[in-house]
Amino acid sequence: MDESRRPIGQHAAALALDTMSEGVLGIDGDRNITYANPAALVILGYRYDELAGRNIHDLLQPKRRDGRPYPGNESQLAWLDKGGAIYFVEDVFWNKDGNPIDVEMSAVPLPEPEDGTSAIVVVRDVSERKENRAALLKAFEDLEVLNKNLETAHSQLLQSEKMASIGQLAAGVAHEINNPIGFVNSNLGSLKSQVHALLAVISVYERAERVLSGYPDLLETIRQTKSEVDFTFLQKDIQELIAESLEGVGRVKKIVDNLRDFSRADRSEWHVANLESGLESTLNIVWNELKYKAEVRREYAGVPEIECIASQLNQVFMNLLINAAQAIEERGVITVRTGFDANAVWVEVEDTGKGIKAEHMHRIFEPFFTTKPVGKGTGLGLSLAYGIVQQHKGKLDVKSEEGKGTVFRVTLPRERNPAGES
Repeated sequence: MDESRRPIGQHAAALALDTMSEGVLGIDGDRNITYANPAALVILGYRYDELAGRNIHDLLQPKRRDGRPYPGNESQLAWLDKGGAIYFVEDVFWNKDGNPIDVEMSAVPLPEPEDGTSAIVVVRDVSERKENRAALLKAFEDLEVLNKNLETAHSQLLQSEKMASIGQLAAGVAHEINNPIGFVNSNLGSLKSQVHALLAVISVYERAERVLSGYPDLLETIRQTKSEVDFTFLQKDIQELIAESLEGVGRVKKIVDNLRDFSRADRSEWHVANLESGLESTLNIVWNELKYKAEVRREYAGVPEIECIASQLNQVFMNLLINAAQAIEERGVITVRTGFDANAVWVEVEDTGKGIKAEHMHRIFEPFFTTKPVGKGTGLGLSLAYGIVQQHKGKLDVKSEEGKGTVFRVTLPRERNPAGES
């Protein structure tokens, strides 16, 4: 016999079992405990005399971890009844204190039962390992959430920077347009005055036609020229053209002012502003998106001024108004309301569009979520609006009924830092 494989004596075998870090239990054919080494007693919290003769399942596996019954035929040890062995399976034991222990278990039947022991069960306490694994999984999930939040924040930052760039561009364009519009408006005003003076002079000359009867050729030339240029129409039309031109320049000037108010590139910090003025500026900026889809109704309550970042809130209003227009498939109504109480002011944008499906309601403020066709939306508009409103310590709420329309409400505190808050 190979000396290195020579069987050890019973004393040596007992010493080996006593020094093992794994718990070792011996059981008989009825699964009653016949042996337990010191490690098993430490793991389970029992004395040997409290284990000896007790059924391993009834004592150590009376229920599952969640408290449900644990039938013996569903235990991993049931394989022993079929003459099989189990290796490194996880199960649950209950210690003397009534606490569950996660164990890794192996069990083998003895080919020749000895002293009533027909199988050996080896258990390892893997509670700490499972806790570490759960902690690692939790850390991984937290990391995934963090990465998603970072990606969202990055996208929102890009969107915000894009909006800021658009605002700066709008302010620049407004500034460049404002100068020529200013002198065109001034020139038209002067032209109106001068044309009025010329027509007054011509009127005086017309009175002289009565004394030109002695100069028939000259009088005929004057009358023929007036007829050719349709002088009577010209007198009326030239004044109407100047008036319409002045009105058009006034409208352009209003749009330029709205662009400047909307962008507020020179006022991107907190300052006192009127939300209804911001709404009007924004409505004029997005009017081309609205006029073909909806009638816009205003229900303003004359809200008080609040401290805010007006350019950011204008972005919120713009997103809500454009979403309202896009929700209307043919022709509908967009109602813009304002209101206030002692603590807050609010703005509502209501549309008579197709509404939001119930299963989408909890996701509409999620970054990148959109129900629009590919290429029609980034899914960041409402997410960005939600973030801006939160930054203002406000709320962005939505109510919608599919097929009837949607109402978004922006509620903002009247005071940036109410008394008692820092």
